[in-house]
Amino acid sequence: MPPERRPAPEATELPEAFVFGPFRLLVRRRELIAHGVPVTLGQRALDILLVLVSRHGQLVTKNDLMNEVWPGVVVEENNLQVHISALRKALGDEKGERRFLLTIAGRGYRFVHPVEREALDSTAPAALPDAPAEAPGTRAIWGRQHNIPQQLTTLIGRDAEIAAIRSSLAHQRLVTLVGAGGVGKTRLALAVGTETLLQQPDGVWLVELASVTDPAAVGAVIAGVIGLSSGSHGAMLETLTGHLEAKAALLILDNCEHLIAEVARIAETLVHRCPRLAVLATSREPLGLVGESVLRVPSLTAPEASAGLTADAALAFPAVRLFSERARAAIDGFALTDANAAAVGAVCRRLDGIPMAIELAAPRLKVLSAEQLVRGLDDRFRLLAGGSRSALPRHQTLHALIDWSYSLLDPAEKALLRRLSLFSGSASLGSIIAVAASEGTGEPELLNTLAALVDKSLVIADVGGPEARYRLLETTREYALKKLEEAGESSLRGEHARHFVARFTGATEAWETTPTERWLSEYGPDVDNLRGALSWAFGRGGDVAIGLELAGLSHLIWAELGLTFEHRRWIEDALGRVDATTPPAILARLLSWQAGDVKDLDDPADYQEALRAAGLYRDLGDRFHQGQLALRAGMALLAEADAESAQLLDEAHGLLRPFGPTKTLARCLSALASARLFASDVAAAQSLHEKAIGIYRQLGEDR
Repeated sequence: MPPERRPAPEATELPEAFVFGPFRLLVRRRELIAHGVPVTLGQRALDILLVLVSRHGQLVTKNDLMNEVWPGVVVEENNLQVHISALRKALGDEKGERRFLLTIAGRGYRFVHPVEREALDSTAPAALPDAPAEAPGTRAIWGRQHNIPQQLTTLIGRDAEIAAIRSSLAHQRLVTLVGAGGVGKTRLALAVGTETLLQQPDGVWLVELASVTDPAAVGAVIAGVIGLSSGSHGAMLETLTGHLEAKAALLILDNCEHLIAEVARIAETLVHRCPRLAVLATSREPLGLVGESVLRVPSLTAPEASAGLTADAALAFPAVRLFSERARAAIDGFALTDANAAAVGAVCRRLDGIPMAIELAAPRLKVLSAEQLVRGLDDRFRLLAGGSRSALPRHQTLHALIDWSYSLLDPAEKALLRRLSLFSGSASLGSIIAVAASEGTGEPELLNTLAALVDKSLVIADVGGPEARYRLLETTREYALKKLEEAGESSLRGEHARHFVARFTGATEAWETTPTERWLSEYGPDVDNLRGALSWAFGRGGDVAIGLELAGLSHLIWAELGLTFEHRRWIEDALGRVDATTPPAILARLLSWQAGDVKDLDDPADYQEALRAAGLYRDLGDRFHQGQLALRAGMALLAEADAESAQLLDEAHGLLRPFGPTKTLARCLSALASARLFASDVAAAQSLHEKAIGIYRQLGEDR
């Protein structure tokens, strides 16, 4: 006989009833009530509902459900699907009036409607065993003491983070959640606190420090939360440790960044002297203690730019799911569709996947279309104001959120953050030193300041590539740019552009003898800085001369990244600004694009501009680039197999050969081989191709 079926979780672990929407799920009576009337529901479906509701907001896998509802029995997955379908019908999910169950494709299900728990009252026939009396300011759930507030909205896209935090707490007694403002550190901590109530016999206690301004008051605030009377500041830590040293509890210290030194002192003492106590802190920087486990809370993932993004594809990203749910709650009739999915994805992406920013943005669809909202983010600090009235003041507007972090920085950190806004995308340490270092600041001091900004979650460090790169979230960058203007440092944009003139000068020289894959890994990440510098140079208040020089140095990066149309746009813009004062070297570079990249192969202008640039380089005495342009002109006539093409290719070969093995020489040999092939000289063509391949191999090229 199969093992006796048991409901899960056990009834002794549950409240008297769960309440969601119009429903009451009576645990001991195993009955679902809607508007006071019992709902017909099979026992298996009821067991499944108990599991899902007791873990509301969490992903419950199909395997978990089958193991809980059919323990020890092998059942087909379609049995589960039948009961899930019955549940949807009973709850009215199929009518689209409200959302209770969310299917996570290929994984399982999540109960997404807010749930309240009703504890036993005094008239109940039985009480939960060993339920401690409630202290003032606390309430009992599952017979445990705590002061965790019931959350009214679903936590989205954080299953992995919750699992990581719980795993860390199982091995470390001091865990700090670190991340940018608005990323959801507090919400994560509360979710973990709620999930671990049963593992903490002496409770889970939330200590909210956001409104505390005096470090000396931290101990008293903790004491008040756990029900101790305040004593003198000097004796407070002794009082806390005396009370907690035998307790098995979780202490959540929320918003520690402005009191970091005092919180660190207290937390260190508590975990050293209270062996059963765990501390979970949230902060924009670590506490900096030995034995501290630091978990960085990332933004929610958002889709890449795609005009063809569908609603189903967009909902695979947590940022879009959050936006959609909050918009649906605020706006009657809102639905994510294929028509608005790309715009919603763009909003989430431009807001860096920051949950608080997304929650501020979603209600704006009451008065804006999704496309208008995307455009409105150009002035995001004005647009995204007026959040929840019950939220902390710094969480009511996007500007206030970042202003709070900025106010906690010292002068050196503020200066570096402002100057980091000069960089579009990311920047290497060398570029930061060249552009953003304050006068008199050496590399060690700047590196220390940069590390402090990374610790404070204002700068993101990417250390996964060949060299570390650093970037700001777009929202932080917009804020810092305004601070740069207020500080009168906008002239540094010229320094940024001049630095990338020097950088891409070096890139152009290095390309000839560096394997392309390695070259792209070094210079490819700076394409956003190239765009930013060109936009500034050709914009109001920019420097056209710098823009012309930079455009002429950018051919290779556009070509190697396959950005043909963007390349063409910048070159045409630059050539439209050339005048009699433009230096010949700059004009020659602008005319030196790669054949077939910006121009079509059969465009006569390609040949004419190549000859013009070759003449300019000849006058400048630059034989290598003269040979490069002679090659381009010869290749433009290659298909015609005429004498002029052969003459130009031979001229190019003679000019390039003295500079040794380069990619351009290999390309020239390949073109000569093609010319010999057109002339039916197969042996010569093969020999020239082998020489070209030999040079590529010598340079480490695999392609």
